[in-house]
Amino acid sequence: MDEFPSSDKLNEQRSCEELIRWWNVPYVDELTYEESGEIGVCVLDGATWDGPRLISEHATFEEAVAAANFYVNHSDLWRRFKEPYQPVAKVDHLIDMSSFIHGKLAKMDEKQLFNYMFHWLPDSNQVNVELSLTD
Repeated sequence: MDEFPSSDKLNEQRSCEELIRWWNVPYVDELTYEESGEIGVCVLDGATWDGPRLISEHATFEEAVAAANFYVNHSDLWRRFKEPYQPVAKVDHLIDMSSFIHGKLAKMDEKQLFNYMFHWLPDSNQVNVELSLTD
């Protein structure tokens, strides 16, 4: 079984393999129970810079699994573990702040902001070539 994304690690310092495996994949993290008394659903999606983001917490494992499935089925970004990796992230909410983020006066468009903030994500074409070489 593949290990979940490590916590407390800068996303840009993660290995290419970890990003390809876990980027935008909601998963049930039972270890959150130790802190909150509930079972968490987490995702590595860039919304936090230093680890997976806690999306929701649930009283039972079954509820957490149902929530993770709901998120995948109702998101244009999130995916199941076995689905192909795509280097995508939500940045549209940051467009108005892009001049501050980038340090220039001009506002960036969504693609420019994504490229600036997530330049470290593996390219999907590169990933597909690498995967075909190992098959």
